Amino acid sequence: MKRSVWIGLSALALAVAIPAAASTFVALTPGELVAQSDAIVQGRVLKVSSFWSPSGRLIVSEAMIQVEETIAGRAPSVVVLRTAGGTVGGYTVEAHGFPKFAVNDRLVLFVQGASDLAKVTGYQQGQYRIVRDKGGVEMAIPTLGQGVRLLRPDGRAVELPKALPLADFKAGIRAEALRNRPFEN
Repeated sequence: MKRSVWIGLSALALAVAIPAAASTFVALTPGELVAQSDAIVQGRVLKVSSFWSPSGRLIVSEAMIQVEETIAGRAPSVVVLRTAGGTVGGYTVEAHGFPKFAVNDRLVLFVQGASDLAKVTGYQQGQYRIVRDKGGVEMAIPTLGQGVRLLRPDGRAVELPKALPLADFKAGIRAEALRNRPFEN
């Protein structure tokens, strides 16, 4: 069984076992995030649209991202990402641990399927918000929020990632990409 399928099934089994107030995901290492991504990009959210899925049972959102920089891999100049959750006609679905987007957000995103329609690798594990600290330094802030737990495949808890200076974060991604895909970069 492919590792990504096993990880997905493990995450589903863990999510079912945890109370509804929390979302639990199998933690991905930085190397796994890079290896499972077609591209890692820095960009700005241009547009967010929410709508009912074709089955009418789930609200999903699509975010249009203007790519400012491709940090690793290959990506078009605009990436459209789809995720669970959003608001339609007064109904809101809050999907804890799934990426959330707002117009003009600046983000670093680990992207799977960087063509017509893509998703964020590892749910919110692959989404970092870019903000300036008090000293004017751009920081990459993990978006994993309250109500999210990360576990190793053996069930041990993992600390949530910490904020890093954006330049250091991107340098780490590039180094990891060279280790994982030395001939693609």
